[in-house]
Amino acid sequence: MEEEPNMTQEIEKIWPEWKVVERIGSGAYGSVYKAVRSDHNLTSSAAIKVISIPKDASEMESLRSDGMTQDGTRTYLQGIVDDFVNEIQLMETLKGIQNIVSVEDYKVVERTGEIGWDIYIRMELLTPITGYLKQNKSFTRREIIRLGIDLCRALEVCQRYNIIHRDIKPANIFISETED
Repeated sequence: MEEEPNMTQEIEKIWPEWKVVERIGSGAYGSVYKAVRSDHNLTSSAAIKVISIPKDASEMESLRSDGMTQDGTRTYLQGIVDDFVNEIQLMETLKGIQNIVSVEDYKVVERTGEIGWDIYIRMELLTPITGYLKQNKSFTRREIIRLGIDLCRALEVCQRYNIIHRDIKPANIFISETED
């Protein structure tokens, strides 16, 4: 993939102390990379999600073919960026709450010479449940009960903050390496 080295370089420009190891996932809104940082014989890991608005040239072309002007396109896309930033800020208020992924840092970078933004979100690195099951084959009865309770607790937190997740699926359920 041609854009991959460029994205790695962009991430490392934003957070020079973090080195991108690999791309670990992608979805409708972007790609996620594993990054590591070493300092004084301590190595830390993080997940860095990159969201591009618009996601590609065809999305831009689609907006223009729908009759949007240059200013209208910019305003529309800026609204999407603002929605993501609001979501990130909400996630920052949830930092430290058990069963909710922790956002550590973020940066919004406006592109030069074109309409568009790249949003970089650094968060704790977790194992997707699907990846965990590939390695461990199954859960014990106790682990299943614990997982159900943890999911319900996370949904209770969402309800407290009037958050509707809208994308609960195995790919969005994660296991922490520190869980017992």
